[in-house]
Amino acid sequence: MLGEIQMTTNEQIERALAELESGDVERRAEAIAVLGDAGHHPAALPLSRMLPDVDPGTRYLIVKALGQIAHSATVEPLLAAMRYDDIWTRAAATSALINIGTPQAVAGLIDALRDANKAVRRAAAKAIGKIGATDDEQKRDVVRGLSAALLDVDEGVRRFAAEALGRVNATGKVDELTETLRDASAEVRIAAFRALAQIDTPEARSAVRRWAKDQ
Repeated sequence: MLGEIQMTTNEQIERALAELESGDVERRAEAIAVLGDAGHHPAALPLSRMLPDVDPGTRYLIVKALGQIAHSATVEPLLAAMRYDDIWTRAAATSALINIGTPQAVAGLIDALRDANKAVRRAAAKAIGKIGATDDEQKRDVVRGLSAALLDVDEGVRRFAAEALGRVNATGKVDELTETLRDASAEVRIAAFRALAQIDTPEARSAVRRWAKDQ
């Protein structure tokens, strides 16, 4: 019985791979969903190569499927997908990169903290906070990038950068986070407060107590 179920699954995957070339939008969408639900790694590259040439709806479905497949070879296409105009595609690309979570993904997200598009910078800071760093060397790069993002012109970027610094336990950035407690945005100030509480060094605790007392 298990063999029959596996055979059916394999047949569905083969059919879905063939349907990627279909001119029928609904059949192609169903094929993309099948490959994503199956987490079929061999489909990752064919799907990612389709991204520049398909309509926005299909592009979103592809990026969502790539997040389910979570293949490290799709990091570059997903980083590019973070720059598409469609907010849903950008969100799906961010989630996919979080799922992949490789050093290459983190390095690309650090670069994206300097993107001209504030939505991309926000997504990059948020994703870095979710993934963290894979080793001490990368943590230095992560902390450096997030520290610079604390000074971003966009309050959303500053907020997510502060949150991420707390999640990666950036003990060397207590002074910068303490300064961020005076940010013009209440959401950014709260994010900095929470980050300091997470870091929980004597200096961070002191900053938290002073800020709470002044409120």
